[in-house]
Amino acid sequence: MKKILVIGESCLDIFTYGSADRLCPEAPVPVFKQEDSITFMGMAFNVHRNTIACLNDLGEEAEVDIKSNQSIGAKVRYIDSKSNQMFLRVDSDEYKEINKLKLREANIWSYDAVIVSDYNKGYLKNSDLKYIADNAQMSFLDTKKKYDSKWADSFDLIKINEKEYEENGFKGMEMKNLIVTLGGEGCRFRGKKYPLKSVAQVRDVSGAGDTFLAAFATNYLFNQNVDLAIEYAQTCCSIVVSKAGTATI
Repeated sequence: MKKILVIGESCLDIFTYGSADRLCPEAPVPVFKQEDSITFMGMAFNVHRNTIACLNDLGEEAEVDIKSNQSIGAKVRYIDSKSNQMFLRVDSDEYKEINKLKLREANIWSYDAVIVSDYNKGYLKNSDLKYIADNAQMSFLDTKKKYDSKWADSFDLIKINEKEYEENGFKGMEMKNLIVTLGGEGCRFRGKKYPLKSVAQVRDVSGAGDTFLAAFATNYLFNQNVDLAIEYAQTCCSIVVSKAGTATI
């Protein structure tokens, strides 16, 4: 049986639904009346959940482990139930013990694939990314970090979005291992654009990048085909954005 390791920061994703039909008399802000609330494990834990879901969907078996921060922050989103529009997000980043990662005790070389979800909160340093890329049998990375040649060319696959590509120093770099996601327009890899084959009715895009990373890595691990893995990842993203919260397929 294959073994997969997910590494990265995690948080609580809290989605609070309600109505905001009037303004506050003290200030020109909406008064929110809560109706429902859903909590998910987000970020690296969302990658972990989606990896397991993709394995089930593909009919494959693998042991999936996770190493994440011990102190977890929260992202609380306030959403209007009628329009499904989010009008406020409140973040509490509590990563007091985030530097406790001990990579050399993780035995990452014993895993068939290592999937890294790096939100750049401090859990993973540049040296950690280099260590993972140099020692993992197969490595996949989604990162908010600035481009660094010490690790950027060593991962089997790096996934970032268009904004990160433009702002984090990746633009102009000749990288053969970089996928840039383009939202509703699909993604780009090695100069080739991959448009979406199916367009879902979008309800919530939260965690779609996590799903893409998990789906691509899982499919590629078993099929070793980039085109098929991209198509599968995009299909999975189309499914999760039609659901509420940081969902799985």
